[in-house]
Amino acid sequence: MAVRVFINGRFATQRQTGVQRFARQVVAALDRVLAAPEHAGLRERTTLLVPPRGEATLPALRHIAVRRGGLFGGGYAWEQIDLPRLACGGVLLDLCNLGPLAKRRQVVVVHDATLFVSPESFSRTFRLAYRVLVPLLGRRARQVMTISRFSRDEISRWYGLPAEHIGLCGESGEHIRDVPAETSVLDHAGLAGHPYFLAVGVGSPNKNVGLVREAFARAGLAETRLVLTGSRNPRVHPGAEPPAGERVLALGQVSDGALRALYEHALALVYPSRYEGFGLPPLEAMCCGCPVVISDQPALMEVAGAAGAALVCGMDDADGLAAQLTRLAREPALRTALAERGLAHAARFRWEDTARVLLERCLAAAA
Repeated sequence: MAVRVFINGRFATQRQTGVQRFARQVVAALDRVLAAPEHAGLRERTTLLVPPRGEATLPALRHIAVRRGGLFGGGYAWEQIDLPRLACGGVLLDLCNLGPLAKRRQVVVVHDATLFVSPESFSRTFRLAYRVLVPLLGRRARQVMTISRFSRDEISRWYGLPAEHIGLCGESGEHIRDVPAETSVLDHAGLAGHPYFLAVGVGSPNKNVGLVREAFARAGLAETRLVLTGSRNPRVHPGAEPPAGERVLALGQVSDGALRALYEHALALVYPSRYEGFGLPPLEAMCCGCPVVISDQPALMEVAGAAGAALVCGMDDADGLAAQLTRLAREPALRTALAERGLAHAARFRWEDTARVLLERCLAAAA
């Protein structure tokens, strides 16, 4: 019997964070992979299943069909009740941590265990859903995948899943180059002609933006600014938005084109995160020739730090980070060297490699 592959498209109607971006890029890359002659039989048998309500944001697809349907408009009910019926007769690929418990033939990508490390950063509903569903799903699914060795160990530790049964698929930052840079953001924000550091993902407490702000203040670089992007999703991350301050600009959510422009003109991306499953923004920045400073958090070290492609500081070391910022502001040769190493390092990560690994696991799960 010919294999059918279904993709859980709940992410298409959700606000984009790192997990949703991963899903969109994997689907787009899988569509390109299916163009290869060896996958001709799957082109008519691969379907992205999307909830019936809500605006869906999807890449242009040539070889993957899109089907909207179900009795529920979306959310957990659609995923647990409608999705297994819609995916009947095939293997299901879940790209955003969760999938239906009623489906056995599925491959699920679990990204990290952040909610155990920083439970106060998530809403009660979110914590409950993940604490209950992920361990059950991990035991029922044919295959669990994740994005780094660090995440594999964390998922095994916190969710109780055997590490040897968790596969690796990785991520990439190359998508940031697919959109033109919107340099108008520099004029609108008053950044044209001003050196600045960039911090992203402000709405997530684990991004450690407080340390960035403290280090920036201690560095005392009078002509330099700090730009913050991102905003909080109150349904997932309760709490207050961080205020702006002197020489600190909070831009909120920005488009990919604006983000690319910000990367390309920044002195550096400052990303001293306390917890990551992978750390996508540093790779995005490297793809744009932007120097990067990361914390010594294990996933960030695995992805970028160990290769010498980024400067490293302690995640609680404000003085150390301030010293790194000062070096970057005053040493153009250092910025150039980091940019060159970052570009070479980021080229090793490709979304099509991620898509091929996941497709192979789906075909194995269908057997």
